[in-house]
Amino acid sequence: MLNLELPSRSLPAVITEAIACVSLNITSIIGNSLVCIAAYRNTNLRSTANLYIIALAVSDLLCGTVEMTLTSATLIIGRWAFGDALCQFQGFIDMFTFHVTPATLGLTAINRYVKIVKTSHYKKIFSPRRSKIWLSCLWLSLALYLLIARVTNWVKIDFIQGYAVCSFDYPTNESRIVHYSITVALFFVLPLCVSIFSYYKIFLKTHEHQQNVVSSLRNCTDNTAISNTVKEIKLTRMLLLVAAGFLCCWIPMWALVLWFRFSPETSSRITAMLVIFFLFLSAAINPIIYAFYKWRVPQGVSQTALLPS
Repeated sequence: MLNLELPSRSLPAVITEAIACVSLNITSIIGNSLVCIAAYRNTNLRSTANLYIIALAVSDLLCGTVEMTLTSATLIIGRWAFGDALCQFQGFIDMFTFHVTPATLGLTAINRYVKIVKTSHYKKIFSPRRSKIWLSCLWLSLALYLLIARVTNWVKIDFIQGYAVCSFDYPTNESRIVHYSITVALFFVLPLCVSIFSYYKIFLKTHEHQQNVVSSLRNCTDNTAISNTVKEIKLTRMLLLVAAGFLCCWIPMWALVLWFRFSPETSSRITAMLVIFFLFLSAAINPIIYAFYKWRVPQGVSQTALLPS
């Protein structure tokens, strides 16, 4: 590998970058670990809906433990000091988590759409077994694509000075354009359109029946029914907030990525670092959202789980 040294930085810049990266790293690892531990210890949290939350936590935890940790160390040391094998591993994890998160959020939005709008089809389409199949197919197809692209040398993994991470690099402009066309279309634009459509339909559905739902809850004497209804509404709102947080991080991040990749001569190092910090922020905020909704359970509903069930 060439160019393992980071560009010359002032001491305040080194301290600022290191503190920001380490803080996001610690937040991501602790928060997403707690989500995974809660799901492991409490079988009630392994519901079909929570499966997607757990998948997002695993993706963010991969980013936190591998990518964030090595990037934090690199920003502190000032160079890549971990060898080629670890660089190849970090580069693969970088691309995998970078694309699997929006794809998983798109699948999550479809899950919520079917649950709220097409309720009669939910158990057939998103049974526990089929939900695991959907997620497995999504994750395995992305991993297989990345592996094929790397093994065939269509892309390569190298240390990117501007990002301070090992990531995909491209031998030719043609491979760069084709790769970005595939990944942007399938793993960002498509999930984004699916999410917008799904949550818009959910909004219309809940708005249309809001008065009926409120009236039903007030007249309902079955505490279990009340609890289940409130939990379902809370879970959908929480996942909508997760999607909104994702968009706030990823839309500017993708704009900066494309700028840095296709016109590096006009972009500064700050542009590349903002890409990394937006990515790391998106992997750190989800557990905070889960915890926020944990304590906003309406009166009368027990708070027995870290996640909605």
